[in-house]
Amino acid sequence: MTVDPVLRLRQICLLAYDLEWTSNLLCAALDAKVVFRDPNMAAGGNLTNTHIRLGDSFLETVCPSDLAWKNSTTQTRLLERNGDCGYMAIVQVPDVSVASLSMAEQGHAIGMVSGGLISCPGSPGSGFADMTSRNYVLGESLPKEEGIVAGVNVQFHPHDFGTLAEIQENWPGHDHFPRNKGAYFPAGNSWQNGVDSRPHGGVTTGFAAVEIAPRDNDPEEVCARWQQGLGAGCWIDSDQPSILHLAAGQTMRFVTPAPDGRTGVVGVDLWSVPGSRKTFESLDICGVRWRLVEYPSD
Repeated sequence: MTVDPVLRLRQICLLAYDLEWTSNLLCAALDAKVVFRDPNMAAGGNLTNTHIRLGDSFLETVCPSDLAWKNSTTQTRLLERNGDCGYMAIVQVPDVSVASLSMAEQGHAIGMVSGGLISCPGSPGSGFADMTSRNYVLGESLPKEEGIVAGVNVQFHPHDFGTLAEIQENWPGHDHFPRNKGAYFPAGNSWQNGVDSRPHGGVTTGFAAVEIAPRDNDPEEVCARWQQGLGAGCWIDSDQPSILHLAAGQTMRFVTPAPDGRTGVVGVDLWSVPGSRKTFESLDICGVRWRLVEYPSD
C-alpha cells in the first residue's frame, strides 16, 4: 500500500507537573536538546512548554501555570486524574484543507477544537520576525507564496480520536526527509539551523509509533476514524484492525486501557540510531512507556 510520504507522525505532546524536571530528564535519556519555547503560549497565561528535537520530529512538554491551576483548566484536571501523562499526537498531512474536513466528520462530529494559521516573511530557519496569526477556518487551504513561511494547525477532540489529535501542514519544504529543514512552526522557525551539524543525537532519529488507549471507545473503531480522517493512503491491515500504517514505516496503535486506567498517549516507539548501541530497551517517563526499536529490515 502506497502512503503519501508527507503523512507522518511529526510530534508527540506530554503534560507534566514540572516542566523543567521532565524536559531535562527527556533530554538526558534521548540525547537531545530543547530547541524552542513558545512565547505566545506563555503569553496566554495558562501553559508553558518546551520542544525537544529528535531528528526532524519533535517532543513537546506542556505545563500548566499558577493561573491555570487557579482556574481549573482542562490540563490541570487531566493532571489531577492521570498525573504526568501523554497529551496529544500530531500528524503532518499533505493537504490540511481536505484533512481538516474529513477529520471533523469522524465519530460524534465534534469538529475542530481549535485551529490557527501563522505566516511571516522569510524562509525556514529565518525566525519569526513580523509574524502574523489568526484563527483557522475549517476547510481553508494553506497559503503558499514565495518569500513567505506559513503553517496551519488544527486540533480535534480526544473523545473522537482517543487523545487530543492535531494535524499540521507547513510551507515550504515539509516533504524533505530525513534531513528535513523545511518549515515546522510548532517548534519555531530556527531549529533548522542545527540540522546539518547534528541531524540527530546518539539515541534516536525520531518516532516509529505511538500507542493510544481510548477512554470510552473501541480501539478498532478509533483506529478507523483516524484512517478515514487522515486519508492520503494511510492503511489498516485486516489482520491487525487496531494498527494504522503511516509513511516511513510509522504506525499508530490503539489499545484498551491498562489496569492503571491511563488513557490517551500511553506509549511511544522511537527509531534507534542505526549502528549504535541501544542505551535502553524501554523507559517510563511522564506516564508514557518509551521503547527503542530498530528499522525493519528490507
